[in-house]
Amino acid sequence: MVVGGVFLAVFLGLIVAYKIATNQAAQGIPGRPVASISCDSGEQLATHYHAHLQILYHGQPVNVPAQVGILSSCFYWLHTHDTTGVLHIEAPKSQAARQFTLRDFFRVWGQPLSSKQVATFPISGSDQLQVWVDGKPYTGDPGKIVLSSHENVVLEVGPPFTDPPPAYVWDTSTYAQ
Repeated sequence: MVVGGVFLAVFLGLIVAYKIATNQAAQGIPGRPVASISCDSGEQLATHYHAHLQILYHGQPVNVPAQVGILSSCFYWLHTHDTTGVLHIEAPKSQAARQFTLRDFFRVWGQPLSSKQVATFPISGSDQLQVWVDGKPYTGDPGKIVLSSHENVVLEVGPPFTDPPPAYVWDTSTYAQ
């Protein structure tokens, strides 16, 4: 009876270890859904709009990288094409009612976003995070900012701070939505 119990415990332990290892390995697979955001073989344009993200670190602009969410085989519904900070929200019709958030984008990017860290920039010591949405201070969790058409989001780690930071000027011939 004791041998059977030990065998069962070892067997269950191996199953749990296998599940954990498989799950961790699968999370690193390119193209795997992130935050319930799929990576499809082409851009999805049924839901299509753009928001802008600017990161300032001690007064200096930091580029949001080009090609975030774009792999050789697929496009995530949230992605960038260049380093302008324009976030492309391009999802299938089934996602039209979904509210995509800044946290969703950071997850696709593979970077942290919290009151303690913005991408690779820790916020500690005398540093503070100030968040702006369309030129107005935002005091909530920055990850919960819902991305909307032509919205301007600024994440400013400082000091110094710009009150308010300059707004992004949309090229409406390129970004009509």
